[in-house]
Parts: sequence; structure tokens; C-alpha cells
Amino acid sequence: MTSVEGKEAAELFSKYHALISSESDRGAVILAGSILDLVLEKLIVSFLLPPVKKEDKLISGAYAPLGSFSAKIEMSYRLGLIKPQVLKQLQLFKSIRNDFAHRITDAELSSQENKSRMQEILNKTPDMESALLETYSKVFKEHEIKKDNNNLIALIGVRHAFNTLFACMCMSLERVSLDTKRIAATQ
Repeated sequence: MTSVEGKEAAELFSKYHALISSESDRGAVILAGSILDLVLEKLIVSFLLPPVKKEDKLISGAYAPLGSFSAKIEMSYRLGLIKPQVLKQLQLFKSIRNDFAHRITDAELSSQENKSRMQEILNKTPDMESALLETYSKVFKEHEIKKDNNNLIALIGVRHAFNTLFACMCMSLERVSLDTKRIAATQ
């Protein structure tokens, strides 16, 4: 993930974290997938030339080639806008989202499968996990809560870990989008 620091990072993190925090687990996961889809769309659009016509049929519409979350993940990677580890992280978010979208009665963030997916997201960026562990450990020490300090999910709980990972992913993608330069048209 791209590094974002300071006040801007805190504002982006808070914005995205707050968007899903009051939702049920199912609502948070489905909403997170939709938001990630939109953030990827913004990233792709920031790189591509504007459409010839006002309506962008590449991204919107019933038969848009880049209309799905999956297609946007793949295209972001193929255009070189995201790194291989971010590709994998987004695919893991998509798997969690699909779990909740297609398993109506028994999808849970606390399932071993989804906890493993979240841990795999963390494993793709160990520097992020160690920074989050350090930050949350300080918070918990101030509140005299003793938790497992070697595992973010155990330290802050499955739901808060999901919200945190989602907010970090959006924050990073937003930063990449802001730094992306539009390709130039050939003569």
C-alpha cells in the first residue's frame, strides 16, 4: 500500500472507517465492497483519458467492460496503478464481500475463513500490521486492557479489524489516485 501520513491520512482513515462503523456486519461488508469499487473507479478514471462522449460506457452501463468490482481490480493492476500485493488484498476483500452477498444465512466475519482472509490481507503488508499493532497496543495499554499484542485481529476483534483494514485500503487507494497522472494522448 502507498504510504499516507499526517493529518490527511487521519482524515481519510476516519472518513472511510466511519462510513461502515454503524452498519451490521453484513451491511459493513457489502458497503465496503461498494465503496472499494467506487474508489477503484476513481483511480482508473484519474489515469485514463476522458471519454469521447459524456457517458462513459467503459465504466457505467449494463454491459460496461469495467462495470464490475472484479474488472476494476484487474484493470487497476494491469494498468500498473496497484502493486501485486494490493491486487491480492482487493481480491480477498472481494471474497469476503461475495461470502456475505451469496451466503444469506451463515456468513460471518468471525468465521475461520474470513479471519484467515483478513490475516492474509495483513500478511501482504507486514509494515502496516506492525504499525497498527503498535498504535492499538498503546490505546489498549492506556485503558489497561490486556490482549494478544502479536495479532491485530485478536487485539482489536474481528469487526474492528475489518473496519480498520477497509479504511487503510481506501486511504491508500485514494492516495494513489491523487498521485496518478493522466496518460497522454498520442498525436
